[in-house]
Amino acid sequence: MKLPGNYFVHQTITQYKCTRTVYMIAMIILCCSAMPSGSAHTFGNLPGPQNTGIFRAAVVKIDITPDQPKMLLGYNARQSTGVHDRIYHRIVVLNDGTTEFCLVSSDICVISPSEYDHLASLLYQQLGIAPENFWWTLTHTHSAPEVGVPGLPEVFMGERYKHPVDTAYTHFVEQKIIEGIKQARKQLVKAKLGVGWGHSNANINRRAIDVNGKAGLGMNPDGAVDKKIGLIRIDKEDGSPIALISNYAIHGTALGAPNLQISGDVPGIVADYVEEKLGVPMLFINGAAGNIAPIYSTYPNPGAARLSQFRVLLGDKILEANKSITATIDQVNIFASKLIIETPRKENLNWPSDLGNYSRSIGNGKNLVRLPVGFLKINHDIAIWSLPVELFCEISNEIRDKSPYPYTFYYGYTNGWLGYLPTAAEFKHGGYEVETVSPYTVEAEADVIEGVMNYLQGELRNKISADRVSVNRPSLIVPDETGVLELTAEKGKGIGTDIKYMPEWKAFGWFRNKDKIEWEIAPREEKEYSVILEWSVSDEDAGKSFILESKKDRIIGEVGKSGSWETFASEKIGTIKLKPGKQKIIFKPYKDFDPKQALLDLRKIIFVPVGQK
Repeated sequence: MKLPGNYFVHQTITQYKCTRTVYMIAMIILCCSAMPSGSAHTFGNLPGPQNTGIFRAAVVKIDITPDQPKMLLGYNARQSTGVHDRIYHRIVVLNDGTTEFCLVSSDICVISPSEYDHLASLLYQQLGIAPENFWWTLTHTHSAPEVGVPGLPEVFMGERYKHPVDTAYTHFVEQKIIEGIKQARKQLVKAKLGVGWGHSNANINRRAIDVNGKAGLGMNPDGAVDKKIGLIRIDKEDGSPIALISNYAIHGTALGAPNLQISGDVPGIVADYVEEKLGVPMLFINGAAGNIAPIYSTYPNPGAARLSQFRVLLGDKILEANKSITATIDQVNIFASKLIIETPRKENLNWPSDLGNYSRSIGNGKNLVRLPVGFLKINHDIAIWSLPVELFCEISNEIRDKSPYPYTFYYGYTNGWLGYLPTAAEFKHGGYEVETVSPYTVEAEADVIEGVMNYLQGELRNKISADRVSVNRPSLIVPDETGVLELTAEKGKGIGTDIKYMPEWKAFGWFRNKDKIEWEIAPREEKEYSVILEWSVSDEDAGKSFILESKKDRIIGEVGKSGSWETFASEKIGTIKLKPGKQKIIFKPYKDFDPKQALLDLRKIIFVPVGQK
């Protein structure tokens, strides 16, 4: 349990088998409380409650190369005949003791946002990971199998989707991500984080303009481009690397339509090369590559595409930039959130049935596209934003230049694909990206820049510290729009002589033998729910039994290890049936234990309808 202010410090020292660290912190708090006003600044380096968690991280790399021919996504409809290089999920899990964030980079071209939504729902149901804390980015190789339903591409290029959806491979891809996140959670270790910039000339603007001002796919050395490499490195406590996250804008199109071999294209080849040199996985995160191609593009085979040369053109530049990251820190705070930006949709454009949540009618035959923007803030100097689009680089460049954060990265092809989003100036040139595969109007650029910049400059700036302060106000809990019931500590009632609500952790602690928590809930209909517990406990205090009970059903289990009192974990603890109407949910110890010990610190319990998609 944490030390909230100087709550029961004497009691903590005398009644608990404190670790040496906790004992020392307790002594500091006692000393500070005894000092005259104004003297406490002597201990000015003592961490505040917003950064007392232990930062941990892990990375997992999983092969998703199929063992039989598959329909490839990119160019015209075509089926693979072999494998040039293998394709992977690369998964990083970050846990700052309060927030867990999962980042997946997959060697896939694009997916429909509905496919992301489905997998995010499975992760929420099985592992308690909130959708805003799970990003699925794609490297955008055009030589990898299709995954899931076509989504918006079927509206633009219906002729290439006459074959059935490959449900078996889609399920395989989904399950490998779930397995990978579970594996990464088990491998979390204390970690440090570093950040830096690099530069590479491996890309070029691909919007070639002819004498009539018409754009075509080609090379435009005078066009806008983004040659920056954005790096985040995760190290172990001893400074040895865990993983590298590299952000660079480049289409995965060195290989063209004649190529029928499965390949990660430039992103995959470069990731493999860097991994060979560093000995740890590298997540390749594509950027605003809507109008950016590799300098060698659309060749019929790997040799003609000079695919191996990108190891030098981009891989060596990543390695050089990595060497420039000389400072890493273990005090890491994470905040993830999502913003919806609405912008006009092209008139007379059909819309897929699986994407109903991504468009809104405003009457008179007019519609808006609802763009989900993801934000990830790391400490006070790193801001990452993402979109499920192929963004023109001028937009991300402008946002980076105006951002109040010294390290502002854009992660493209994230959580789905909603077409190309060009700048307003490019509409006059037309071309493939504007006329064929974009659902947007000239207003989209301004809408995105305004929405993202307002959030970066305003609401996001105070999120980490402000978000972690809360008040315990027991209140009725009703299902959200998806039927989920979230029983947070803020809305629960702690009953007992010792149990205390700790606002800086948004959790109940000091949870002794005779204490319990009650919530009042009001399900709308009778359902079976998967139940996810979010808790923390020291390894030596883990293993005690608990019971979660409703009026008609109950779950009995044991408190698993989370790593420390300062590190929260989440896990499915079972299923429970609830009837509709107001009722109480009670969480308490199942069996008596040493009264000098504690059960756990409990932040929330999540009820997710079984089978929810």
